[in-house]
Amino acid sequence: MRDDLQTPSHAGAGRLRLRIASILGGIRGRMIVLLMVAGIPVVAIAVNNALQDYHAALDEGRRGAESFRSLMAVRYGAALGASETLLSAVARQDPLARQDPLERGGLAGCSTALRRVIDLHPGEIAELALVAPGQPPLCGGLPEGFEPEPLVREALSGGAPAYGAFLPGGGGRSPVLPVAVPGTGSTWALIGFLVLREYPTLPGSRPVEGNFVWLVDRNGRVLAPGRVTTPELPPSVVESLGESERAIMASERGDEMAYASARLNPGLRLIVGHPISPARAAARAVLIQRMTELATFLIACLAAIVVGADLAMVRPLRLLSVRVRGWRPGNVFRVSPAGTEPREVRAVELAFSEAAAALARREADLRAALEQRDALMGEIHHRVKNNLQIVSSLLNLQASRIGDPAAAEEFLSARNRVRALATLHRHLYVQHSFETVSLLPFLTELANQQFASHNEAPGERLALKLDVADITISTDQAVSLSLLVTEAVGNAVEHAFPDEARGAVRLSLVEENGEVTLVIEDDGIGLPDRGARPRGLGLQLMEGFAKQLGGQLTGGRLEPGEGGRTGTRWVVRFPVRENPAPRAMAR
Repeated sequence: MRDDLQTPSHAGAGRLRLRIASILGGIRGRMIVLLMVAGIPVVAIAVNNALQDYHAALDEGRRGAESFRSLMAVRYGAALGASETLLSAVARQDPLARQDPLERGGLAGCSTALRRVIDLHPGEIAELALVAPGQPPLCGGLPEGFEPEPLVREALSGGAPAYGAFLPGGGGRSPVLPVAVPGTGSTWALIGFLVLREYPTLPGSRPVEGNFVWLVDRNGRVLAPGRVTTPELPPSVVESLGESERAIMASERGDEMAYASARLNPGLRLIVGHPISPARAAARAVLIQRMTELATFLIACLAAIVVGADLAMVRPLRLLSVRVRGWRPGNVFRVSPAGTEPREVRAVELAFSEAAAALARREADLRAALEQRDALMGEIHHRVKNNLQIVSSLLNLQASRIGDPAAAEEFLSARNRVRALATLHRHLYVQHSFETVSLLPFLTELANQQFASHNEAPGERLALKLDVADITISTDQAVSLSLLVTEAVGNAVEHAFPDEARGAVRLSLVEENGEVTLVIEDDGIGLPDRGARPRGLGLQLMEGFAKQLGGQLTGGRLEPGEGGRTGTRWVVRFPVRENPAPRAMAR
């Protein structure tokens, strides 16, 4: 059996072996992937818990700001409430009733009473004054540049204390907050200027380091009471908080803070700042610790699972894969006698053994069928060659009995064509290739055969020069090519060198980029003018064969060369094609 006919079965066995080996080799990777997929829920839960701890630590900063805001709101509210109570009590006592008519201006008693109140509450009240709408202060004093009219009218019209805007300090004085309390009869108001100090502390408590307090008056002016180290409150924070009491997170100049706001009274708001950088750092540390613990746990679990799976499953599969790769078609694949492999591996082993046995039986059947086909095809080509040789002999015998030279010549031409086909079938039989034919030995024999058909021997009167590439073409194209070469070479030998003239016939065939170029030329007398002689059957056949090859016949008579001899050249270029697919037999 030929090697090319053995290839399909061996290739199928090789593909089966490689396929099973690749499947077995990929099981380990799939197992690892499955183990990793199975660990996804655990990873998701652990990561979610770590993130919750991280966000809880961040929320701790917001809760700290809200707690500090509540504390400061209570403290400042208590302080402001005590100041309002004091001012209301002074107003109810009506300092104007203490006026002394004998004193200058009649209001010395009022001023003395207000001064006594200031002295009794040092550091809390800077100034006290009684002011009536549209009049100068009745008694007491006002800070320089302060206009009391709007605040007095607001307090009298509302019947409740009214808070004004901050008054800046200077010259060692602290900033103050003006408060107007309506007096008896609603004809005047008592204005007190409260000193803004650092927030008061409760007994036994200490200020929290890093926490800051700001006060915002009715005009939006921000003041940090008491502390000189308190940073400025970012305007964006004031705008973001507005009247809301929710806590917000902000970062200014690289310092992360949580801010919260509280309304102390209609003209005053409290804003506190609580640092969250320590909480964020602690949250990151917790998150990193959780993720490290999770990664360590997962790596340990995965390593244990991989080692266990390798010993229980992957190692037997790997040994089986080695045995599968070492198996060759035609050999028996024997099952491992140990029987200690897992059931799944044992099932794969048995399945491959059965497949190998079935493949061996199929290969034997294919081998027998191919041998039978080879024998049948060889017998067919041998018989076709013999029949064509018989036809050629009959045509030669008939030509010898014809007296008309022209008719005899036609019979000899037909004999040469039949003999060319017989030669082709002989080469198909000899080469044991029923789909293609090698052109080098075939065209060499065919050209010599044409010389012999015209009683010529290459190298005597005429020279035969061959330059044929060792290529193969399909049998369909080989038929047309053989007939075309027969016509061209036969015409050159018979007609190009009359009267015992000497010369040469050249045949060249080359292939480039899937295209074959055939050149047949001689240095004989050349073709006669078409006007002097009609187009012959040989030229028509050559053009037809060229079309069957997929090309076109070009060339003809050459220009005169040395000695006045011209010659003829024929060129055909055609693509290499495969035989058409065989038709399905009708049942």
